[in-house]
Formats: sequence, structure tokens, C-alpha cells
Amino acid sequence: MGRFALICGIAVVFGGATFPGQAQGWRRVSPQNNSADTIGIAESHFRKGEEAYLAGQYDQARREFDEAVDSILVSEVDVRHSEELKIYYRTLIEKINRYQIAAIEQKDGGFSEQRHEPSPLDKIASLSDADLQEVGDGDGESGGARLNFQFTSATAVRQFVSYFAHGRGREVMDAGFRRSIRYRELARRIFKEEGVPTDLIWLAQIESGWNPYALSWASARGIWQFVPATGVRFGLSQNYWVDERSDPEKSTRAAAKYLKFLGGRYRGNWELALAAYNAGEGTVDSAIARSGSRDFWQLRSGFLPQETRNYVPAILAVMTIAKSPEKYGFEIPPAYRERYATQLVAKQTDLRVLAKKMGVSYTSLQDLNPSLQRGVTPPGRHMLHVPSVEGEPAAAEAQPQPN
Repeated sequence: MGRFALICGIAVVFGGATFPGQAQGWRRVSPQNNSADTIGIAESHFRKGEEAYLAGQYDQARREFDEAVDSILVSEVDVRHSEELKIYYRTLIEKINRYQIAAIEQKDGGFSEQRHEPSPLDKIASLSDADLQEVGDGDGESGGARLNFQFTSATAVRQFVSYFAHGRGREVMDAGFRRSIRYRELARRIFKEEGVPTDLIWLAQIESGWNPYALSWASARGIWQFVPATGVRFGLSQNYWVDERSDPEKSTRAAAKYLKFLGGRYRGNWELALAAYNAGEGTVDSAIARSGSRDFWQLRSGFLPQETRNYVPAILAVMTIAKSPEKYGFEIPPAYRERYATQLVAKQTDLRVLAKKMGVSYTSLQDLNPSLQRGVTPPGRHMLHVPSVEGEPAAAEAQPQPN
């Protein structure tokens, strides 16, 4: 979300400060270091992660893989302005993702969620009109969709329906549908509470594939891909210990509030609102002023960035498929409400120590708390999600409050 909006780098969020208890191997890159130095540091962590993975040390592998990505994001080299670093970054994310997929397929207790994965939007943003023309116009496949807001069944929407149903995008759709089961009902409930059309929950399919650990090269993070500045604007805390852009519930509430704001700003024109969610209100307002039109499909012809031109029809296509998945050969698994309890931790606590006390796996505890960035709670009191059975928390020295 907001890749063309104001981007506040992670180094700014952290204030360039040095924090006690930093993860082992953390290195701050000085302004004198160039792209090659940054790549060298990242590659060193990645290779250590590979070694740990092959040795069956999955928690250590996950930490090293995270450090590899973090070393780039906190460097003084701007990824957006270094083509060499941008290419390496994307390659690194893809390599790490392959290890995650292998861990899941082997069912060997490896890391169940990796913090850094590529966003589906990276691929979709690069598609040209020629790429979409290759898959055809879908023979009017989106014509029967009935979303809970008005939209235009334009050629680009039909092309994306065909791309996802019959083309190279099918794998992305399948993966997103599978992962959505964990957060779909949460999103639907919150969007309904905030007065936002519930079909809009499917923008998470394009933004992140429903992955709270998704992180883009533009520093957008979480299921809803908030950049730092927009996260702050909608009340999501970000510091060395915690990044609430990765908190499923808090970030979903923030996304619903942002979409409600955009829906009001563009007078219920959700095509423009979605464009602004991606590109920022300033970009869309400027396009309207230059074109003299408030019709997204007119703005799409030369007034908006390529990513935004693809973003809106791609989301409308996903929504169309989600309405009648069987029509396009998909099966969306039933969603479920994730059961956990909330416990007050009185002081900074290592999740590994706490997991051992509770008799649960570290990865299960970490995956219930994706906003924790360092495997520990922040200094002082913190409300922690812990595994539960029918609302009862695992045993621990804390005060439970079922969700």
C-alpha cells in the first residue's frame, strides 16, 4: 500500500539510535558503505541461515534470514535508488521464500512463517498491457459479479480474471486463498464494524497474500502493506521492539479506517479509493486535476503510475473470483476464528523462555505475535497472545484475558 506515497525509511523510524539487547550479528551500515558492502553483510547472514537450515536449526535459520533482510533495510543505501541492491533484495527474498516452502512441504517442524516474503504486487505491478492481452479478455467472465459496491467491468478486469484463473497468476491465487483462512473472518468483522464494503477484504490477496510478515522493498509491511508514515497516521506503533503493521487485528482495523476515509474522500467511488490506497491521495488528486475526470478508467490512460493501473483491476478481478470461486475452478477453504488468549507479561521476556514454560513451540508463540520484531517482548508491561484451547490459555505466570 502507498508505494508512491510518502515513504519514511526504517532508519528514521528507529531514529538511528543504538538499542540495548540488539539481536546477535546486527550491524548498522555507515553512510560510507556502498551497495556492495550492504550486499556482503546481507549475504553473510543468508549463508549462515542456509547452514543452520541444513543442520536442522530452524529457529537460528529464521533469525539469520531475518537479519539478512534487516541489514539492507537499515542501511544508509536507498534500495529504491540502487538498481544493484534492488535486484539483490528481490533475489534474496525469493531464496528465503523457497526455504520456507521447503520447510512446510517437509512438515519437519521448520519455521512456519517467515518474516520476509515477496508481495504478490511485485509481479502484478510489472505486467504490461501486452502481457495481459496474451491471456485474452476472459470472454466477459466478470460480467456476472455482484460486489457490495459499484464497479466497472472493464477489459482490464476481465483480463486479470483470466490471468488469475487460467494464466500465470493462478498459483498466487491458490496460495492466497489458502492463507486467507486464518484472517478472513477477522477482516470481514472489522470491515463491517467500520462501515466498509466487506468485499474489499480481498485487497489483502494482492497486497500480501494475507501474510503478516510480508515486507516490500519500499518498507511496506504486514497483511495490508502499510508504509511507516501511513502506519503512524492510523495509530500503528513502530519501534525497535514492536511493529504493529504486522499485528493482524490492529493493522486490519487501521486498513478499514483508511479505506473508510478514502471512500468518503472520493464520494463512494471505490475504484478511486483503491487507487489512492496504492498510490496515495496526492497522486490520485493530481491525476484528477490534470485529466479533469473522476473516472478511474480515464485516469488509467496515462495519468497514473503503472503499478496503480494494474492494482485496481487486479483487486476487482480477485473480488470477482472470490464471489464465485467454483466458476473459475478454485476452492476457497473455510475460514476459522483463530483461538488464543491474551496475557499480561509484567516485564521484558524472551519468547523462547516463555514458550518452554508453557510447553508450546517457540514458532507457535511467535506466529501469534508477529508484531514482535526481536523474539522478545518490549521493556515493561506487554499484552501477549498465547495459544489456548477453547479460550483457556496455556499455563504461564500471567493474567489471561480471552479474545
